[in-house]
Amino acid sequence: MRLPGFNCSLLSGSAALLATVAIVEAACPLPSSYRWTSTGALATPKSGWASIKDFSHVPYNGQHLVYASTHNTGTSYGSMNFGLFSDWNSMASASQNTMNAGTVAPTIFFFAPKNIWVLTYQWGATAFSYKTSSDPTNANGWSAAQPLFSGTISGSGTGPIDQTVIGDGSNMYLFFAGDNGKIYRASMPIGNFPGNFGSAATVVLSDSTNNLFEAVQVYTLSGLNQYLMIVESIGANGRYFRSYTATSLGGSWTPQATSEGNPFAGKANSGATWTNDISHGDLIRSNADQTFTVDPCNLQLLYQGHSPSYSGSYDLIPYRPGILTHA
Repeated sequence: MRLPGFNCSLLSGSAALLATVAIVEAACPLPSSYRWTSTGALATPKSGWASIKDFSHVPYNGQHLVYASTHNTGTSYGSMNFGLFSDWNSMASASQNTMNAGTVAPTIFFFAPKNIWVLTYQWGATAFSYKTSSDPTNANGWSAAQPLFSGTISGSGTGPIDQTVIGDGSNMYLFFAGDNGKIYRASMPIGNFPGNFGSAATVVLSDSTNNLFEAVQVYTLSGLNQYLMIVESIGANGRYFRSYTATSLGGSWTPQATSEGNPFAGKANSGATWTNDISHGDLIRSNADQTFTVDPCNLQLLYQGHSPSYSGSYDLIPYRPGILTHA
């Protein structure tokens, strides 16, 4: 309805201006220095498990869906998912569902071009493997394993470890670590995915072992022509994350917050009082698809931590989930 004497072109121009302002406000640059607040431990492993760790998270029908590695009280790794929960305070009461076939260090996402859920992981028949599903909430509803990467690396005691996958409009990229001061990348045309990245990978970052250790994650930053990489490092005061940025997934990476005193996330800035370690986890994504998009205006990190009083073997570290929220 048109109001007498009302200038509709003014309304149109104002709406356009408001839309422009909204777009500008949505594109938050990354801070040069990060400060977080932290929850306490959000869940306790069910009976028989010493730890829940290596978290991967997607939003699913307005709720949280989390996959993770487990370690029992003996010598075995495994994997699990949590039943859907609506808020982080409900994580403690969500079901913990054992996977019949372990998918250690899992990464879950929805591959939109082929309308299929994908779960990638390590320690299968090849260095990295993947499975697919139409129902990611069913921990044991995944397909048979297929090879994701069949290569090897030199100068590493673990071999390829802690993979993540991300796509742009043309390609899918595999990034992984080696517990050896290097981060590796492989790629394929997006039309060939899901599939095998082959046996060759390029080193995209190189530093000391402690500075580039493991748990690499890569994200698209919403509203910015920029990608964010975080890598777990070993510091004097525990595990922490360094960050790097790039304008292309196939390009070079620039250090962003890369010291223990001024990290992406660590004891120095986490606000956590129950753990010194801010270790292997996943930024909370805006959507579940292969772009791994996060909102730089609302950064949250699902991480693994543990009581500083623990002094036993690495495999039995009592890791628990926690959430950091950028202040």
